[in-house]
Amino acid sequence: MTVAGTDTRAALLAPGSYFEVVDEDVRGVRMPVFRHRARSLRELLDRTAGFGERTYLVDGDVRLSFAAHLEHVDALAAALRDTYGPRPGDRVALYAANRWEWVVAFWAVATTGAIPAAFNSWWTPDEFAHASALVEPSLVIGDAPRLARAAEAATTLPLLDLDEVPGLARAHRGARPAPVTVDEDDPAVLIFTSGTTGRPKAVSTAHRGLCGLEQVNRFTEMLAMAAMGRPVPASADDLPVRDDVVLVTSPLFHTSMLYGVVLRAAAAGTAGVLLPGRFDPERVLATIERERVTSWLALGSAAPRVCALPGRDRFDTTSLRHMGVGGAPVSPAVQRAIRETFPGVARTLSIGYASTESVAVVANLSGPALERHPTSTGRASVTTAAEVRDPFGAPVPDGTLGEVHVRSPYLMLGYWNDAKASAEVLKDGGWLAMGDVGRLVDGLLYIDSRARDMIIVSAENVTPTEVEHRLEAHPDVVEAAVFAVDDELTGDAVCAAVVAGPDARLDESDLDAWCRATLAHYKVPTRWHLAHDPLPRTATGKLLKPVIRAQVTGAEPSADRGQGDGGDGGDGV
Repeated sequence: MTVAGTDTRAALLAPGSYFEVVDEDVRGVRMPVFRHRARSLRELLDRTAGFGERTYLVDGDVRLSFAAHLEHVDALAAALRDTYGPRPGDRVALYAANRWEWVVAFWAVATTGAIPAAFNSWWTPDEFAHASALVEPSLVIGDAPRLARAAEAATTLPLLDLDEVPGLARAHRGARPAPVTVDEDDPAVLIFTSGTTGRPKAVSTAHRGLCGLEQVNRFTEMLAMAAMGRPVPASADDLPVRDDVVLVTSPLFHTSMLYGVVLRAAAAGTAGVLLPGRFDPERVLATIERERVTSWLALGSAAPRVCALPGRDRFDTTSLRHMGVGGAPVSPAVQRAIRETFPGVARTLSIGYASTESVAVVANLSGPALERHPTSTGRASVTTAAEVRDPFGAPVPDGTLGEVHVRSPYLMLGYWNDAKASAEVLKDGGWLAMGDVGRLVDGLLYIDSRARDMIIVSAENVTPTEVEHRLEAHPDVVEAAVFAVDDELTGDAVCAAVVAGPDARLDESDLDAWCRATLAHYKVPTRWHLAHDPLPRTATGKLLKPVIRAQVTGAEPSADRGQGDGGDGGDGV
């Protein structure tokens, strides 16, 4: 049925729709869920058979169709069972840079019933050893440089080089592994937090979470399509196949790429283009032109760096019709720069708010709504609830700052082998404490800072995001990081690390005057650090403020003023 002249959202959620919502018990809590849903990663993968020869992955000269990918996955799963014998529930570490074999290995491990553990490819041998001791994998699948690090860590685990995957797939071609039964609330994947405030923790995500986050994404797409007259889908078979080509410039071990591209492409029939190696703005633009990329998830400083590239107009980016930004607050100035650089995304630019622990997107905003509310992250996603609470756990009035809490069926199961840390963030009633300071205004969620990043100057609260947004509105500023440093008189002092454009001639007095034009005096930075090199960030795009602070002050990075555990750090993909 079509929904012209009716409430589009209500029609999509009503009985008879693929997105029908009902109340069910989720791990002891009654909450809304989709009635019709996939129950496992393998069920999601089996649906890709219908996409046949459509391209799923592009990696250099390799173009892998959905049919070929499914064949490779089944063959590798059979090889893993025959040679390494992973059992359901075993952990298998994936420790490699971005490449198509990583994706095949992820799906193959899941097919055996084992749990893929996405190791950060930038980890040192010591960090690898910590993660291995935490999750106790039965096998490590990786590339040669990472397996060398594993050997340096004196691991006794079996190692499988991804270079062997094509040969194993050929040797087991045609194999169809026996299906493995899993519960939708069984662990499906382990994703590591950044560890910027201590050792990385492994977030355990259920099959329900991965299948649900993809259905939430498809709901958002269908909401716009149904509003334009597209019929309400009665089943997954009625969902439209997307002709998108999505660019991957961040690591596959992070949620934005694994969930936002690998899983989403498998569900929607789209192609993912892998761009391994260090981030290079010119290479990004060349790839968009060559591959006719239609969508790019530009995390952190990726978009500002491309927008600031001299000669960017030499590249044809007219194929780009959607960009998603996130991983860190994105200032209105950066949003304007994106729309000016890529006119094709001017009406579709979107922002999302999530964490590794929340799994699915908590809130999102796009298009004209984002233009009207450029500092908001949007309204809570379908089947998701958001609250802002005071330090005692009570909800605060509209517009009041507090800690953001969310509830959905898709939240993490907990931190692997860390009950204490899990209990600190997983609250009664199925709620998760996000660790972010925010506010709700007329249903729109605004994120002002990490709770531990709040700056207190002579008892006055200063949110770093507000100051960063003001600095990034300066025409000669590419990016900025604002944080507290100690001050004998005021307790905290506001410090700003500012990256200027290639040809900029900025000094502290220019920036001081710029800030004082719109900010109260106590919010204006009194300590400055001017640079031309990009600021260090995690793979999610979050600023590594402990590292930046250490660079500016010369002190050791401290955990008490960390940036939070929202993603993985490093310097390449």
